[in-house]
Amino acid sequence: REVTLPSGAVLSITPAPFTISKSLYQAVLAEFRGVSISSKTDLASLYKEIMCIGFSSPQVEAIMWKCFDRCTYRTTDGNEFKVTSDVFDPVERRDDYVKACIEVAKDNIGPFGKSLYALYQSGLVTLESDQKSKQQTTTS
Repeated sequence: REVTLPSGAVLSITPAPFTISKSLYQAVLAEFRGVSISSKTDLASLYKEIMCIGFSSPQVEAIMWKCFDRCTYRTTDGNEFKVTSDVFDPVERRDDYVKACIEVAKDNIGPFGKSLYALYQSGLVTLESDQKSKQQTTTS
């Protein structure tokens, strides 16, 4: 998949092998474990938590670089590079880093997240139903 970055450069993303993608998924989950989420959590707060966790964790960052191994960065003048930290060294390319990380994470974590989200939603519905049932029993 190709993504145009803020500088106009194009990031070509090829998902990492299963074991690396799974390691990224596990690192993100480990960091995310302390975040409190409920059916009342607003989306803006959730995105803030995800961004802060993703961009502040050395473990997540180390695995992200492994995910970048299969990606290339093509500048607007046609030069193409394997993605390493050197790609983002020029100041004018640093704005590309955040979007590149988000897109690479989507392609590597996304396939795992779909099932987890469905399971989480199902669990929330069950918990809320149980809580309502208990409240009705206590008020009766």
